[in-house]
Amino acid sequence: MKKYLLTLICLVAFIAMTQAQGMVYPAIQGYGGVEEVPFETIKPDPSQHYKFVVEFGNRIEDKKKVSDDLDYAARMYNLHIYAGVPKENLAFVFVVFSGSTPIALSNEEYKKRFGVTNPNAEILEEFKKNGIRIIVCGQSMMKQNLEPSMIYPGVEMAVSRFTATTDLMKKGFLLFAL
Repeated sequence: MKKYLLTLICLVAFIAMTQAQGMVYPAIQGYGGVEEVPFETIKPDPSQHYKFVVEFGNRIEDKKKVSDDLDYAARMYNLHIYAGVPKENLAFVFVVFSGSTPIALSNEEYKKRFGVTNPNAEILEEFKKNGIRIIVCGQSMMKQNLEPSMIYPGVEMAVSRFTATTDLMKKGFLLFAL
């Protein structure tokens, strides 16, 4: 009996320890989870300014769930915060084009097209709260018969993904394409 009790106690302790090391969401709540890494030896310099433009062009296969690319981009942001870079030293801009354009649709337009409200709305709001800009490609909008009123509130519209991205790169933003 003592043997079983000791085994049970060890099992419970092991489960508790593994649960303690979980995902954290230092800025974007509920998205872009970051594994805690207590042993890192290399971190970004918190006194430096980091500027990223991230392009999203992948076709969204499952229109009823949050875009994996948005979750991944949220992780990029959360990782910098977790690593000690203050929010005021981060500038992130997400440029949406082609098959990812539905990310930028208003809830009403998304529901008309796909039968559900935009599942990305909550993460878009988290981005706005954290000062992350979202830009949609005007060329993609035109090809998909989208008007400005069909775009999610706060999403900016550019002539194209190319003009938005090259302008940001000229301003010192580093490019990441998903």
